[in-house]
Amino acid sequence: MKIGYSDIIFEMSHKLCQALLEREPDIAQKVHELNGEVNKILRQVGFFVVSLVLAELSNQVTLEAKATGLAIHRAKRIKYSSLFGVVEILSPYLWNKNTGCSARPVKEQLRIEHGDRSVAVQRALVDFGAEESLGQAAKRFREHYGWSIDRAIVRREVEKTALWAEQYVETRLCEAGWDYIQPLATRPGMEQMLVELDGNHVRTGKKVALAGAELTKKRRLPKCQRSPDWREVRVGFARPLGQQKDKRTFVAQMSQYPEVVWRLERAAYMQGMSTRTEIIAVADGGKGLREMLEKQFPRLTFILDRPHLKQHLYAGAEAIGLTGFERHNWVSDKLQLIDRGQVRRVISTLKRYRGKGQQRITNLDEYLERFSDAVDYDRFRAQGFPIGSGEVESAHRYIPQKRLKIPGATWHPDTVNPMLALRIIRANGWWEDFWTKQSASHEKLDTRKSPFV
Repeated sequence: MKIGYSDIIFEMSHKLCQALLEREPDIAQKVHELNGEVNKILRQVGFFVVSLVLAELSNQVTLEAKATGLAIHRAKRIKYSSLFGVVEILSPYLWNKNTGCSARPVKEQLRIEHGDRSVAVQRALVDFGAEESLGQAAKRFREHYGWSIDRAIVRREVEKTALWAEQYVETRLCEAGWDYIQPLATRPGMEQMLVELDGNHVRTGKKVALAGAELTKKRRLPKCQRSPDWREVRVGFARPLGQQKDKRTFVAQMSQYPEVVWRLERAAYMQGMSTRTEIIAVADGGKGLREMLEKQFPRLTFILDRPHLKQHLYAGAEAIGLTGFERHNWVSDKLQLIDRGQVRRVISTLKRYRGKGQQRITNLDEYLERFSDAVDYDRFRAQGFPIGSGEVESAHRYIPQKRLKIPGATWHPDTVNPMLALRIIRANGWWEDFWTKQSASHEKLDTRKSPFV
């Protein structure tokens, strides 16, 4: 909207100030409650202003339709949710019996239908629903805006916007990799970039009809139960090495390594990766992960997450029956050798072992063999490289886990990635751009069959 209401705001403010001073004789004793009372008044002002403007616009488009020879055949009042409350608008249906032409100007020109909600309401509901449970989001909306909205409406808005968010993230990542914008070979780029990737499990489940179960009383449908399943959500980020952590671009997906690493590559493009950029990748020893990273990032230095390796060493110590200080010393001795670049000595020692837990030690030996060039931790430290994936593990807590691991939550598998898209848009600072594009599109998605929980 255009800016130019300063004079009106100034005049209204003085009138409201004068009214408060005249009508509230004890206002000096309630000065700390003043802003709350003013907020209530302004909400009412906002409600009436929106109601009057929409009524006038409805009247205008109706008169324009009547000027073409149409007459009002019937009129109904529809409800439209604004940030200040639910407004009723007259929405007539006009018809010309001679020509058969008809119009619904409020629907066709103002693009308002019964039950619609303003972009501000949609955004408020998604703001809360992307952070908390849907029920809690409805309560939070009531606390902030002074009127109630049903949990089912919160659900519809969140699920619709999450689907938009998934499309938005996909488009933005794809555009980042288009060479015609700026080919990688001609980019100024940067010397080194850090990427990290890690996984965490969330509870998912689908409703399955119980064999021989009774039908529900109301809808006469077979009774169902959820079959729980834990699925891995993978989160990664890219940022210039040595720069502030707020410069990161995050990706998150419940999918296999090829899809997640593809997104990670696009995140690196966004951060300025070029053909001369060395990629420092810190990750665990997940099967196929290193190979996929090396395929997407030809100039890659892979570092095995040191805490992850330490866990494997402790598991090996337990397998051979060590406990207490003996267990700790066994792990500490081997980790010190590995840190100093003497992983071959550790591998030789493990190969010679015979006794209890030998299979576990063999597995550890093979594990170190696979990553023997990725565990020279003292050298990596000297070069300024991180040796642990704590940064992305921290991101797990505030990107997927904060929303997807709320107590009692079980997610349909199809709903995880859309919600992750909302969380990624927030984490990457794309929130304003996302809503600007949604406000301009006026697109509507059919969410009646959405499996959101």
